[in-house]
Amino acid sequence: MRWALDGDSLLLADDRQVRLVGINAPDFGKNGRPDQPLAKTARDRASVLTRGQTVRLVYDAERHDRYGRLLAYVFLPDGRELQEILLREGLAWFVAIDPNVARLTAHRAAEAEARAFRRGIWAAPQYEAVPAERLSPADTGFVRLSGIVTAVERHGDAIEFQLTPQVRLVIAPSVLAALGQSPQAMRGKRVLARGWLAEYKNHLRLRITHPAMLELLS
Repeated sequence: MRWALDGDSLLLADDRQVRLVGINAPDFGKNGRPDQPLAKTARDRASVLTRGQTVRLVYDAERHDRYGRLLAYVFLPDGRELQEILLREGLAWFVAIDPNVARLTAHRAAEAEARAFRRGIWAAPQYEAVPAERLSPADTGFVRLSGIVTAVERHGDAIEFQLTPQVRLVIAPSVLAALGQSPQAMRGKRVLARGWLAEYKNHLRLRITHPAMLELLS
């Protein structure tokens, strides 16, 4: 292993890039944005654990992402998984993106431990869940957000849940089924979602395709 590019991607000795499956670490700033808190800490920790080491890559259902990077679980020479270490130390969040969810149970448990002991991101006020009404069009990227479903709309196979006029969740029917909810039963429920916010037709939209990315709070 050559070095860590950031907290969730590595550069191999042969110049291939590896995106760590199942986690998202704080980002370095781009396009004039500042670095997110703990971005450097996450990268440095990943580097300390892997640099110069011969690691084992374990693949899930998909081997590459849309950018051509390898998608893998990275295991250190001592048998520990890099993702699990970063999660347990509070240097990343778990993410569940089908079909690459083989290690989801272990990742959720590692994050829960970090959260219980308020390690890393779980002690940083900048990473508290953001109420949907506080989000602006500039708030794209990974986020944990909370809000109350105020309206439900169906657009073909997609179901859109409005939290505010500017913030909407697009939730796959399979996610609702796994949570035991019908679309209309979601109206009035308070939810906590995680994922990547994107600007779409003058509003922010977060797409959820796995139930682990959504919590029903009421």
